[in-house]
Amino acid sequence: MQNIRWLWGPVALALIAVFNVSDFDLLSTHSGMYSGFSKYSVASLGIPALATVAGVWLTQHWQWLLAVGTTAALVTTIEAQAHFVALRPGATSIITSIGVAGTVLIVIGALAAAQAAALAALVVGAQVLATLFRGLYWLDNQLLRPAALEIVLGVLAVAGGALAVHGVRTGKITRTEPISRRAALVGSAAAFLPIVLIGVGLVVRSELHRVLVAVVAGAVLLLCTAGLTLALGRGAFLKTATAGFVLFAVSAPAALGLYFSGSHLTTYGSAAVIGLGFGILAAHLGRSTVVAAAACTVLAVLMWTVVEVTGRYDDVVQGGLGSLIIALVVVAVTSSAATAASGVLHLRALPVVAGPLLLSFALGFREVVQLFLSYDKIPHAIPEGDYTPLWAALTAIAAVALAAIALLDRAKERLPAAPI
Repeated sequence: MQNIRWLWGPVALALIAVFNVSDFDLLSTHSGMYSGFSKYSVASLGIPALATVAGVWLTQHWQWLLAVGTTAALVTTIEAQAHFVALRPGATSIITSIGVAGTVLIVIGALAAAQAAALAALVVGAQVLATLFRGLYWLDNQLLRPAALEIVLGVLAVAGGALAVHGVRTGKITRTEPISRRAALVGSAAAFLPIVLIGVGLVVRSELHRVLVAVVAGAVLLLCTAGLTLALGRGAFLKTATAGFVLFAVSAPAALGLYFSGSHLTTYGSAAVIGLGFGILAAHLGRSTVVAAAACTVLAVLMWTVVEVTGRYDDVVQGGLGSLIIALVVVAVTSSAATAASGVLHLRALPVVAGPLLLSFALGFREVVQLFLSYDKIPHAIPEGDYTPLWAALTAIAAVALAAIALLDRAKERLPAAPI
């Protein structure tokens, strides 16, 4: 019990860093296709990829991954406020990529700290919370935080990394077993999956429409991710792909939830935190799959029956509805991540599955769905509102997939144990 108490504290503190360098596109429904390739793209994409490779091979030293990752995130945070190298060509993108690399190390280190589904729920949920707290890209009144607050958050995260190192050195936290060699190899290959979008775009961009390019890139990305997941071993594919699909499917409900909340953090912030806590509790109790299925079901019903979007959000007064949607989104993502984690604990591959593979599945699904979207023809700021039947269907599919996984798990539990 002492080890668990010492473990969750440093990990939770280190995860604070993602609130300074979170990815605005984590919950986006727009295509993530890169518009071009320059000499700076090598650094902006290569640095996080190299951080992923280093992280998966050094999971036994997870405490140092947290320490280095939080320090890198703090460097990016300070530069964002002080602008020491802002005028140098390509410097901004490189500094940003250092922050992304720091986040990668934090996520991998936190997932490697203990083979537990609840920890995976915390790590993935923290990233979703960070995106929601910072606000999505389309908000006119994005959350503006004082520079001092961001520095304090960065310092607290570094303190978490230092506590992790101290805890391992003093024996208050036991050293963890590294991930399997197969998982490390799969993670190294998965580190370069985002480059698939660039490669496909450069090959077919001149011959196909932009939407078709995104669909082709997404399909290739899904095939590559599926192949790597299957290479991990039995039981990894279905739950990991479903968790990635859930992260993708709830992106539009998340945007609409912020819309109904008027993008005010004071309106939906507490609901998001409650959703995270509920998802972690469900993972602790071993009910994450059922809880995720229920959350996706309610989201699908809300998308079908309640959501009406006018394209304006300056007069929105449905804060309760927005908070409910946000809470359900966080519960669905955290619980499905815990489901994916529970399926690979025996494979010693948690940092790979709940990290790059889950995100690659979500990104691939997002690109493929562009075939059914025409955001360019929608003038208002919330184009997701014109496709609520589509997103309702997608969340319903996610609920069905999770329900099927729950039934399969129940059937396996009822099977008689094999004789020794």
